[in-house]
Amino acid sequence: MTPERWQQVDKLLEQALGQEPEHRESFLEQACKGDATLRQEVESLLTAHEQAGSALSSPPLALTTHKPLEPLQSLVGQSLGHYQILSRLGEGGMGIVYKARDTHLDRFVAIKVLPHELVADADRKKRFVHEAKAASALNHPNIITIHDIAKEIGRDFIVMEYVAGKTLDRLIPRKGMRLSEALRIAIPIADALTAAHGAGIVHRDLKPGNVIVGNNSQVKVMDFGLAIPVQRKTGDKDEEGTQTSSVIRTETGVILGTASYMSPEQAEGKPVDQRSDIFSFGAVLYEMVTGRRAFQGASHLATLTAILREEPKAASQLVDGVPVELDRVLQRCLRKNPERRFQSLADLKVVLQEIQQDVNSGSVPAAEVAAASVKKGRSAAVWTTVVALSLVAAAWLWLSLSAKEPQDGPLTAIPLTSYPGWEESPSFSPDGNQVAFAWAKAGRDQEFDIYVKQIGVEEPFPLTDHPAPEVNPVWSPDGRSIAFARIVSPGRIAYIVKPQRGGSERTIAEFDVSSAHLSYFQSAKWCTWTPDSKSLIVVGKNASQAREALFYIPLDTLEGRELTDPPPGLAACRT
Repeated sequence: MTPERWQQVDKLLEQALGQEPEHRESFLEQACKGDATLRQEVESLLTAHEQAGSALSSPPLALTTHKPLEPLQSLVGQSLGHYQILSRLGEGGMGIVYKARDTHLDRFVAIKVLPHELVADADRKKRFVHEAKAASALNHPNIITIHDIAKEIGRDFIVMEYVAGKTLDRLIPRKGMRLSEALRIAIPIADALTAAHGAGIVHRDLKPGNVIVGNNSQVKVMDFGLAIPVQRKTGDKDEEGTQTSSVIRTETGVILGTASYMSPEQAEGKPVDQRSDIFSFGAVLYEMVTGRRAFQGASHLATLTAILREEPKAASQLVDGVPVELDRVLQRCLRKNPERRFQSLADLKVVLQEIQQDVNSGSVPAAEVAAASVKKGRSAAVWTTVVALSLVAAAWLWLSLSAKEPQDGPLTAIPLTSYPGWEESPSFSPDGNQVAFAWAKAGRDQEFDIYVKQIGVEEPFPLTDHPAPEVNPVWSPDGRSIAFARIVSPGRIAYIVKPQRGGSERTIAEFDVSSAHLSYFQSAKWCTWTPDSKSLIVVGKNASQAREALFYIPLDTLEGRELTDPPPGLAACRT
């Protein structure tokens, strides 16, 4: 739809809403002047508006933006049966959540309490009980466990597993998460929903606020208050041979879910199945990667309109380095037509695992990699010039800034490390928050490993643990990977790339190096990245084995190309 067409539709929608309901049909017939497509667009938005209004006017079935529950006397310090209420954790669409202690089993639990003034609301109480039954049927490490449902002193409540951590909506930064972190969280969510769908349950309200990431990094999906059992298609048979039907029927005109994450079929109050969760999952993953919601409007109606009519920007247009395949995954999840989405989260999970493997290996092709074929044809002289100019520009900038920066007092050296043994070859992450370095715990003459340390926060963790010495770590400009050198044998070096927080390593190249140069290897910089984080420039013997030269190694093809041809008598060539 063109912007001009949308303005026309939006203007007619506003005018139609100003008409009495019984007069809208005649108004549209006159205003659309025989344009059937225009009238259909306006009428579909009118229908969505009426359904949204119906939902918002009914607290138990609202778009989770309902009027907050009336303040109640706190239960903190009181007991519900053998559960001692310790603190209030939060408030959701179905009640207030407390942290409590199970005095029988001496463990912490979470308790969701339905406020007593809403117990009389049959729909809300029915959903409250339904959530407990739906979630208790699921036994999966990435789904919050339901321990009990009970009633004490006139209060209905669900007893759930307590997870110390934060909900996902509190963890997504403004510019999105690191790709490796987003996938680390997204895959367990997909696994949890796969288990739910396998048990015949659709969540229907997946959103960042319904995912909790524990302090131990474990991911849990919660709040199955809108979940509903899936019935199989007519003609399909269950394990006992009984024929069933596979579509979930929802009361016509009722919208359940959270506006920004609901599927188009939810927004229109139509029947839904597991593919609705796939759409919501795509919206959540899009937000994790980009830091923005896929669909957002100034009002609920505007958000619903965006879900029904608009396409979100490709994630790669908002964030650098998003793989082509992940762009395709998000686009396929967020298709309006359920038939064109992934048909199961099990299949989607497999695709995400493959992308994760590529990301961890450092071989994932970014969206802009289409230009790589042009770069491959550049001459060695061009690359040498680029590297030289980059170094000169960086030095000039550093000197300029250093000269202008006022000094408030004498500088004080603060040690980053103070460990036994020998530490050397530091490389700072692009954001300056972490440092990678080589560390030989038993002394300089012993084997070095690569360690990564978050400055001022944690003890270093070993990135490598290999019998061969590893030195010269170099952080990639995008902050995702660390390249380093491994002395695999006297006179031979392997260049390795590994994700900065661990994962599968990838050997990029191996070269012979003069034995005389190895004594200088640990203190020299023999490996560096290109500015786009897609290639390495390393040192190794040239084809004639006469002397060391610089080689350009693209990570996608590993087809090395010699950049320099040092003249005879040159002692060494370093990056």
